[in-house]
Amino acid sequence: MKTHPHSLLTATLLGSVLLVASGCISTRETVTVDAPRIAVAFASEKAGRLFYETLARQPDSPPREEKHTHVNFILIDVDQRTLVGPNRRFNEAVTFCDTNHDATITEMEAEVFAANWPPANG
Repeated sequence: MKTHPHSLLTATLLGSVLLVASGCISTRETVTVDAPRIAVAFASEKAGRLFYETLARQPDSPPREEKHTHVNFILIDVDQRTLVGPNRRFNEAVTFCDTNHDATITEMEAEVFAANWPPANG
């Protein structure tokens, strides 16, 4: 059986069009990774109130992107973003405030925290 070059080309083009027109595999995923909150106690109600009021004064920023993976291979498109959850901000504040690392925030530590939060480099 003889194959004509133009019929082979036509069949190839038709197959390619059908393959492309059938769609592709595409996934988009956003994952939020959040650490557990650090356990902390407050030496007094005033210390707790000052800590939380100071933390609340700083507006919530959008979640920071920790990792972004994008893979595009012919008919497969995968896009995954990993965002940092809100507990990281809380944990950073507790670590900054609890200067002696005894898991108890005193009024003095809360006052120093209120005067210096957020830190200049963060």
